[in-house]
Amino acid sequence: MRSAAARKKSALATATVTAATALLALAAPLLASAPASAASVSTWDKVAQCEASGNWQIVDPSGQYFGGLQISMPTWRAYGGTQYAARADLATKQQQILIGEKILAGQGQGAWPNCGPKYNLGADHADPYPSGPSYPAPSSLANGTLVKSPNGPDVRVMIAGAGVPVAGSDVTPDHYDLGKVVLIDNNAFNGLASAPPAGTVVHDQAGGANRYVIIDGAALPISGSDWTEDGYNIRSDYGVPSAWLQAAAQRTVSTGRVVMDQTGNDPSRYVIVNGAALHISAAEWTANGYSQQALMGVPTDWLASAAAKQMPNGSIVKEVSGADSTVYVMAGGVAVPLTNADFTGFGYDKRALLGTPGEWLASAAAKAAPANGTMLLSPNSSTVWEIVNGKKRAMAGSEFGPGKRSFDDVVSVGNAFTAKFPTV
Repeated sequence: MRSAAARKKSALATATVTAATALLALAAPLLASAPASAASVSTWDKVAQCEASGNWQIVDPSGQYFGGLQISMPTWRAYGGTQYAARADLATKQQQILIGEKILAGQGQGAWPNCGPKYNLGADHADPYPSGPSYPAPSSLANGTLVKSPNGPDVRVMIAGAGVPVAGSDVTPDHYDLGKVVLIDNNAFNGLASAPPAGTVVHDQAGGANRYVIIDGAALPISGSDWTEDGYNIRSDYGVPSAWLQAAAQRTVSTGRVVMDQTGNDPSRYVIVNGAALHISAAEWTANGYSQQALMGVPTDWLASAAAKQMPNGSIVKEVSGADSTVYVMAGGVAVPLTNADFTGFGYDKRALLGTPGEWLASAAAKAAPANGTMLLSPNSSTVWEIVNGKKRAMAGSEFGPGKRSFDDVVSVGNAFTAKFPTV
């Protein structure tokens, strides 16, 4: 190991870099291809033996030099070492040598004034790792670790095995340190799931009391009462990027997902279809194959809200078992039957056909009238009708436009359906 006087002469001790180079956006030059100068692993081992008695995880007593090559913090940062670890001694031997290669190319063997020339470091031009650098497996990284591919600027944070995207706007409020980004293999990075596994409890990394449970990439809010009663308080709770969480809170659970009350106190089962939770009767639970699907517990209050939610207007549905071949369009909570001509004439054949429990569909088809405010249009008329307390009101063209009603919300239905409502 070098003397203090020798260390002071080392260029490693004097290389400096501004904090900005730690930012990922400015780190691209540090991730360039391997330098022209190189040395074999055996030569680097000799240098490490000279510098640090061959200990690749050593910290100099002065606290200024780290790892087998005794690299100072400014130099480690300047040559891109933080892509691997915060300090040289925390990186692997291979990673330290890869950064040593860059230092050798930039400063020459004089960067190690005693040990470099002693072992002719500058004269050994062998590539230490011709197959390229090795990267840690994502599964080996702790939750909260920032990762990126060497081939692009995008950064993710590891949460329960997933790589959740980090937006630029998240860095400051979420207190992410881009100087600690870890490089992982490009294919491994691209293969990371972008959302934590179903059932993961999360909160905004920037702070706040709100908690959510992830189901199919959607963040479902956990109410204060559900937090304890549903048992979410005993699960691990992970901070996730603010921008991602805001988007996830707007997503809906996948259609076809079978759910139940997380407490287990309610025996009812539901299937999510287009954002609404539809009740599954006991007879249909097995007959329609729902019992063969994964059953996911969801927050009690969220489930009550989803079960009360009206299926979005314009959703095209039919009974999941196929026993009834009738196709319906949802209009204000009513399942309106469609003829073959209407199904194709209205362009509904271009929309997804959603399977629903038979008993739920029968109940929706039996409703007397759509909810107030539902807008209907039939092929025998150019008039758009609004449903008001079980009757229909002809709407004027002036009621549509920016800041007013939208024609996109009008549901096309057969003539027979609009004809049965008296006119206001």
